[in-house]
Amino acid sequence: MYRHLFFDADGTLFDFDRAEQQAFTLMARELSLPDDQDAFSLYKKSNETCWKEFERGVISLAQLKTLRFERFFSALAIEGNSALSSSRYQSHLAHQGILFAESIEVLETLKRRGYALYLASNGIAEVQRGRIKAAGIGSYFKGIYISEELGVQKPDTRFFRYMLEQEQLLADKKSCLMIGDSLSSDIKGGFDFGLDTAWIRTGTSEPKDVQPTYTLSQVNDLLNLLTSPL
Repeated sequence: MYRHLFFDADGTLFDFDRAEQQAFTLMARELSLPDDQDAFSLYKKSNETCWKEFERGVISLAQLKTLRFERFFSALAIEGNSALSSSRYQSHLAHQGILFAESIEVLETLKRRGYALYLASNGIAEVQRGRIKAAGIGSYFKGIYISEELGVQKPDTRFFRYMLEQEQLLADKKSCLMIGDSLSSDIKGGFDFGLDTAWIRTGTSEPKDVQPTYTLSQVNDLLNLLTSPL
């Protein structure tokens, strides 16, 4: 059934937790900010909250870049330069091409089997492009789509429409599969646009307003699901 596979990046192919912690530590030490686990946990919470607000269209990406640090500094009750912290964090994060151990095997095998692969990421273009280059995976993808470059983010259906228009697949949705770890962006967005979806379940969350076509425990489960394109 499927010939075109659209992969989310972070939490699906990239180990974002490790990349985020490494970039945070480098930034914090460079700017003489707290870099212990408690500080990182506060930053992580602020960052995740901002990205959820961005997905819902509550804040812009430009606002997100500094707001997460404003909230982080507020939680720590310290003074800090949010714009500088954001800039240095993004610079360090752009070099963190940390993939899950099985990601290369999955990409190589599926491409060898004849599938067309695409990357569909909510993210900051400079950061995502840098990480794709650092990981050396750009050549696997026929197309790379990043929300900042498109001007719209998952789960907005305009993100998915743009990708399929560019790849001339609007009339062939049934051949497309959206793969990702986020119910609220990857799966909901794909579902709302009429795509089949494969959810990489990374926690204990249960689907509520959206039902994935497939639920997998890890990305390499795709190799059993997708044996060869028709």
